[in-house]
Amino acid sequence: MEAAAVAKALGRALILPRFQAWAGDRSSSANTTVPFETTFDTAALRRYLPVVTVDALRRFLIGERTHTLLALTGLDESKFLRAQQLPCCPRRKRAHSEPLRSAAEARTFVRAQGLHQAKVLGWHSFFGVAERPLLLDAARAFQRAPAIRSWARAAATKLFDGQPFLAVHLRREATKLGCAAGHPSVLCSKPGAQYSVETEQVASEITRARQLARVHHVYIATIWPSRRRRWEHELPTLLTTVTGARSLSNLTEMAATLGVAPSAMSGYTLSLIEQEICATAAAFLGSERSTWTGNVELQRSAYGRRSSMFGQSGGAPLARTRMAG
Repeated sequence: MEAAAVAKALGRALILPRFQAWAGDRSSSANTTVPFETTFDTAALRRYLPVVTVDALRRFLIGERTHTLLALTGLDESKFLRAQQLPCCPRRKRAHSEPLRSAAEARTFVRAQGLHQAKVLGWHSFFGVAERPLLLDAARAFQRAPAIRSWARAAATKLFDGQPFLAVHLRREATKLGCAAGHPSVLCSKPGAQYSVETEQVASEITRARQLARVHHVYIATIWPSRRRRWEHELPTLLTTVTGARSLSNLTEMAATLGVAPSAMSGYTLSLIEQEICATAAAFLGSERSTWTGNVELQRSAYGRRSSMFGQSGGAPLARTRMAG
């Protein structure tokens, strides 16, 4: 989304890459790349800015003129570009990261780096950081693919029959990422109250968020089965202790609910469906510092839907909204 915001500010077309499946995926999508149109609605994005496919970019690179922008996702540029079947490697330009609050600031920043004439501009998210106004505009253009939106609506209807619900994203890391003594986080897998938020507190915060949102139903999205033994009983525990809680984070259960074969449902697809469920729910409780939660929160903000994070759910009541298409 940040790359799209910058591309629009610069008057460039956005290159639509293939996405790498999550590194921890253990389903059929493990170690694969996924077409852009499987993830996002290309037609909706075209209404926001010009886009080009990677195939078209290859033609541009052998002689045709273009001014495009490609999001470089991660530090291993060579691996990423190989996945796109693009030549490696680009000329690098180092710069101090700057906040970009407007289209004018984005244009000034790129010109100052001497990159405004580059035919193809690769953009790292830490190169220049687009601020909320630019990101919210882009977020409205990034609708998930039509099939994903349809499945998410069907799953929510099956579970809650059109009634409003709180959606929860509970991100449990398999590593010690996000651990800091004195700042307990649901992301931290390190034992101890000074590091991690235990299941009992998670249940309490979900219940509090549900009460603030004045809804009865709760959807819990998490990684299942858990990658850590200490969390292997957490989802069943939450489903039995939190009033109104349901979950389809088990791939087989999601497939059965939607009436599709498990072989037709990958971990990548399941994650997208659950993101859409969370993005369109009446209220949302997420895991701070999770990029998954961050994408959902940004999309909700773009449409005026409020969110809260674990550790912050004792604030003002969360806004209730209708499911969106």
